[in-house]
Amino acid sequence: MHGGASALSIAAAVISLVALMAPTSWTGLPPIHWGRNEVRLCVALASPLAAVLVSSLAHWRIVPSTLDSPSRFLAAVSLMLVLCRSSTRSLIWADLSFALGAFASLGIMLLVPRDWGHGRLGSPFLNPIHFGDIALALGVLSVLSLNWWKKDSLPVRILKIVGLFAGLATSLLSGARGGWIAVPIVVALSLYVRSHGKSRMWKVLTPLAVAGILASVYVFSPTARGRIDVISSDLKQYSLGNKDTSVGVRLQLYEAALTLIREHPVVGLGGDGFRDAMNSLAEAGALTPLAAQFGKGETHNQLLAYLANYGVVGGLALLAIYVVPGMFFWRCANALTGPAGRAGLMGLTFVVAFSIFGFTVETFDLKATVAFYSTVVAILAAISSHNGASSTRRSNPAQ
Repeated sequence: MHGGASALSIAAAVISLVALMAPTSWTGLPPIHWGRNEVRLCVALASPLAAVLVSSLAHWRIVPSTLDSPSRFLAAVSLMLVLCRSSTRSLIWADLSFALGAFASLGIMLLVPRDWGHGRLGSPFLNPIHFGDIALALGVLSVLSLNWWKKDSLPVRILKIVGLFAGLATSLLSGARGGWIAVPIVVALSLYVRSHGKSRMWKVLTPLAVAGILASVYVFSPTARGRIDVISSDLKQYSLGNKDTSVGVRLQLYEAALTLIREHPVVGLGGDGFRDAMNSLAEAGALTPLAAQFGKGETHNQLLAYLANYGVVGGLALLAIYVVPGMFFWRCANALTGPAGRAGLMGLTFVVAFSIFGFTVETFDLKATVAFYSTVVAILAAISSHNGASSTRRSNPAQ
């Protein structure tokens, strides 16, 4: 439902906050003992909102709408703190959620799709790029959840494997090629982490099998082949002076963003500053009218968007959203076994995938995508740090 992701994230945050404030005799939750990991994650989740406020106050201009999406990161803090202290039984409910999410995405694409133009399909309210990227992430998490909490039965294993293909199929139908860049990277990362204790044959044959699958998708899928081949065509058109192609518009916006960042490096232009600069840049000939029109919607690069609007302060806040959870999940994936270690691997691939998605689209300009990212990070971080979800340690990770 339109607005459902945002509403659910707020509801979860409010309920979690009440549970944290209520007497422990009512909730059964142990008191909070702040460790370094929890502090770092909480600070990282709060940093985007803080960066927006700092930039806004520096310009003596607060744009209320720009506070909305960053606040969803902060809303995930209370959820994470509650789940860290909840019973293991409540965490096990996460097991099939990613597979079911991937199936739901494909169901929407097949039953109630919306053509957003040029045959690009998405949901009725979420554009093809964001919808395809989220479906792809759900598919990857689905297959990584195999034997997560226990050895899965055959039907559950089939469900989770098919969930991967449901996510991939949805991504292909959306034509969101920016997200496809993440596939070989997260596959290589997952194989590297999972290679501990595996035979040499497994380490050789598994990457070859994955490479074969990816190559077959390019060969046998006209959609994938056409979307990839058009990149070289757009670049050629750009070199010949035709800048109003899909790739050309992005390159123009990137150049404009870099110019504005150099002019306003510390606190940026302020809320909606990049959007407000489009008309003047078009009049100066720095952008074509079409690129300026697209730029009023987004910068098509998450890091450049934060740097242009909020300066270095915003750039550091965005990196914190990726790097701090990523480092935490990396330690858990390499140091822990059992459900906690697997949650660490899932969280690591999820964060890396979303950071790659942000190269070609603003992943956090919509409340729905922020709510999705921050909630999944909160859930997987809670499981990774939950004592009941960790069976053994390979080494001693930083606490």
